[in-house]
Amino acid sequence: MKPGTYEPVGPDSEVVTDILETEHAQESALYVGDNIEVSPRLSVYLGLRYSFYQYLGPRTVFTYPSGAPREEATIADTVHYSSGSTVASYTGPEPRISVRYSLPGNASVKFSYNRTRQYIHMLSNTTAIAPTDTWKLADQYIPPQIGDQIAIGFYKNIKGSVLETSVEAYYKDLKNAIDYKGSATLLLNHHLETDILTAVGQAYGVELLVKKPGGKLNGWMSYTYSRSLLKTQGQFSSETVNGGRYYPSNYDKPHAVNFVGNYKFNRRFNFSLNTTYSTGRPITFPLAKYDLGGSPRLYYSERNKYRIPDYFRLDISINVEGNHKIRKLAHSSWTFAVYNVTGRENAYSIYFTAVDGKVTGYKLSVFARPIPTITYNFKF
Repeated sequence: MKPGTYEPVGPDSEVVTDILETEHAQESALYVGDNIEVSPRLSVYLGLRYSFYQYLGPRTVFTYPSGAPREEATIADTVHYSSGSTVASYTGPEPRISVRYSLPGNASVKFSYNRTRQYIHMLSNTTAIAPTDTWKLADQYIPPQIGDQIAIGFYKNIKGSVLETSVEAYYKDLKNAIDYKGSATLLLNHHLETDILTAVGQAYGVELLVKKPGGKLNGWMSYTYSRSLLKTQGQFSSETVNGGRYYPSNYDKPHAVNFVGNYKFNRRFNFSLNTTYSTGRPITFPLAKYDLGGSPRLYYSERNKYRIPDYFRLDISINVEGNHKIRKLAHSSWTFAVYNVTGRENAYSIYFTAVDGKVTGYKLSVFARPIPTITYNFKF
């Protein structure tokens, strides 16, 4: 994995070339599973995956003294690992089980449990003007994320399969989840471990779904209530967020509603509508400004105490099929669509800048106007 390179664009640039070390790792796993038909109504699937992970050289690793926070200022030494040598290794089982029980009246109940180990982390900076994602392999300081999830659901088809309904609930326990120190630098950082925090987390929710798969009018509608919370367990104040209490993660959006509808007028014309709504993601706001030694400073709220505006979008499209002659060389269709019909200015990001001691907040919206499109499709 190549984290990135910072290079000048011309001979007159003042930028100094900065190249981050390429990361190397290998992952392998053994897996065994079997589906057991206990009875005509009851089936059980049992599986076990055992994964092996090695973080490999060549790599330059910074060391830190014990009993001190892991910061750039506390770097004590560097250790160089040769190509192919093991810097860190992790192994562990990943059991999984699912149970399905059929009920009278086209209904069933399902239960599942699974454990996953994630050896690659996505690091997201959601406070920048344009949120940026980068990737980081698990190493000696940043362990793999471990998730244990249980889920239970009730499923029922009404009037045969005219309507499909379901209710699902889940709970997930997270270990070694990732969060960041305040003002963390994620891009072109040679020692990411000084800006990354390890946390425990929990996620839970309920999803309701109604689906009509056939007929002239078809589609589906869902509502989801979900929470995603984190809690840091650092030894030092710089490694603790919100006093060590649970707080919303960057992906915590409690409410989400989705509706997709299709109406087929005849064999050649159909109309589609797609609506989505979700709670705005959490954000940390500056609350006040103060001077420290003649230098202006900002006082921020607790991590993720506030939220950006809720997200809503409505899309529509009309599809016009060509004639359905059997001996045609190619089949074609036209699609006329409008993205974001209402022109809602959904916030892509909210950020703050300080100019002449004054802090101003800005909202960046992408595709904040209705966008019409025309598509011509054909297939042989």
